[in-house]
Order: sequence, then structure tokens, then C-alpha cells
Amino acid sequence: MKFYRKIVFWMGIVAFFSACTVLDTVDENGILWEYYTPLPITIGIETMPSQNLVLFADEGGTLYALDAGSGLLRWKITPPLTITTILPIDNTLYVVGYSNTGAQGSVIYTVDTLNGAISLQRSFPIKPLPNRFLATPDGMLLYSSSQAVMVSNNGNLSTTYSLLNGIIAMERIGTEYYALIRETDNSTKIQKYSSSFSAINNGTHTANPTGSFLAWNTALYIGSTTSLLRSDTTPSLSLFKTFPVKSSMASASLHLFVPSAETFNGGIRAYDNAGNTVWSVATYAPISYAPLVYNSSYQVIFSLDDTGNIGVYDASTGRLLFQRYLGSIQKTGLKLPMDMFQNYIFIPFSSPAKVVCFSLRYASTSR
Repeated sequence: MKFYRKIVFWMGIVAFFSACTVLDTVDENGILWEYYTPLPITIGIETMPSQNLVLFADEGGTLYALDAGSGLLRWKITPPLTITTILPIDNTLYVVGYSNTGAQGSVIYTVDTLNGAISLQRSFPIKPLPNRFLATPDGMLLYSSSQAVMVSNNGNLSTTYSLLNGIIAMERIGTEYYALIRETDNSTKIQKYSSSFSAINNGTHTANPTGSFLAWNTALYIGSTTSLLRSDTTPSLSLFKTFPVKSSMASASLHLFVPSAETFNGGIRAYDNAGNTVWSVATYAPISYAPLVYNSSYQVIFSLDDTGNIGVYDASTGRLLFQRYLGSIQKTGLKLPMDMFQNYIFIPFSSPAKVVCFSLRYASTSR
């Protein structure tokens, strides 16, 4: 494994502050540091600001913890399980997965953030979908294709909630939950649940859902292989836009940002709440894997197309502020989190396999 660090100097800082926020010695590509892995990343990235950690797992099952400011390896472990979820809650790190030997039961580990030691192991009642959990006031909701479990803020597990089969994503509006379901005929269903997970209503559409699912301004937006659907909270689904949406959307208070996965017509579309196009830009390739990320500090949108070109755009106008080729993401469901002050974004590239700390501050202000 190679490690290449692009930091010229180092300052000692209190752990509460992200070193990425203090230092801004980046190269001409906006990169503060890079960390190479022997295998592509499949789980994460998650951040743990209280410990200044960047957390992810590769397809070989190794869990990595990097210093967020320097990119230096704090520790890595390879537990005897297939990791599905990296779950930082306050100052505690939980890792969920299922056993690679014997019975394929799921377990939840409590992991020491200082050295990666497993301090507690418990059975976990479901096999969660990889990289899928929903933050709620009561804790983190983990879900499989037909069940859900709440992990409270102090690590306690709720009862197991039985849901309809075929779930690929979940969202929440107010106190109610919405499960996005791919039916056996590849059509779309949204099932509405109460706060106690009692089934209420459902709505359907013939489009094939991709798993891109976003709640915004009391409406639900659903990506499909051919179109973007919209639903009210009834739920009642209808056609919203006629291009495929495969990766995660982003939103601000006034705008919805949607990545187009259309062949030869990839790009980003910005809409207002009425569905009017605010702006639209083309990218070199479709956006099928990497999520769009909205940065409220600089009011920009970050994108990464399928051939590896990053773009940073003014969120109000779509004006291109920065563009580079850095590498591609070829895995679905990966996350691109920012540091706590939104100056940097952590990118899990598939080719080459590496994590990059990229300066949104530099990209937004270099012109």
C-alpha cells in the first residue's frame, strides 16, 4: 500500500478542530492529501469530527481510520465479517456486518477510536443494506430489504420492525417514514409508515427505481432508470422529469439538484419547488455513481462524472468554478462527506483506489 501526502508543514492543534480546516496547503488540483488503498473502497466514507477521523472499508473487508487533517493512518483492522455499516454516533464508533464463517448472523461491534480494538460485540437482528442508514431524532435507523432497527444515541437497539419486502432506500418527513421498494416486476412502490412503523398508505409507478431517493420540501423525489419521479406525502407518484437518475441528489432551501445519468447527455439540473428549471449544465460523462454534494458555506455544488472529472459549480447560477480530472468512482452507494466546517470533501476514488481530501474552499475561491 502506498501513501502519498501533499502537506508541506504540520501544526499541533486541539483534536476538536479538524486539521483540514486549519491547513490549506493544497496543490494546483486542490488536493490536500491522498491515501492509496490496495483495493477499491466499498463502505463509507464516514467522518467522526470529535475524533478527527475519516472512516471507510475496502472490498477486502479492511476498516481504515485516517487522520482527517493529515491523511495519516491512525489504525486499520480486518474483522471476520463483511462490513455493511460504519456508524459513528457522538464519540462512539459502531461497525455492523455479518459473519464470514459459520452462521451468517449479523453483529455490531463497538470499536475503540484510538487503536481500532473491538471493545464489545453483540448480535444484530438484521442484515442492513450496505451504506444505508437514516439519521433520526431517536438515533440511526438501519434497515434491510424487509426490516429495520433503531440504534439509539447511547447504542441501545430497538425492537425489530417488520416492513414490506423489497426496500432499497428510506426517507423521513416529519414523524413519518417512507420506504422505497423495488417490486418483483421492477416497478416502484413507496410505502408510508407511522413513527412506530405501522403501515399507512402506499403509491406505485411503473418506472424501475435505482435507489436514488430524497425528501425535500415535503415532497419525495425518486430516481429511476428512465426518469425522475415525484410524490407527495400521501404518497402519490407522478412523472417529474424524463431522464435517468441513478446517483444521489442534493438540495438547498430553494433548489433541488439532480444528476443526469443519460448517455451522451450527462449533467446537473437545478429546479425550484414548482419544478421549473433554474439552470442546467452538461458534464463530460453521465453521473451514475458519485452523489451530488451541496456546500452551504460556499454555496456550491460538487459533482464527479463517470469518467473521473470533478466539477464545482455556483449553486445559484450553475457557473463552473473549478474542473479537474482526478479519478473515477465505480461503486454505488459511496458517500462523499465534508469536514465539519465544509472546507473540504473526502472522495473515495475507485480508479485508482484512494481517498482524497479535496479543498472546496480552494475550488470555490481560486478564480
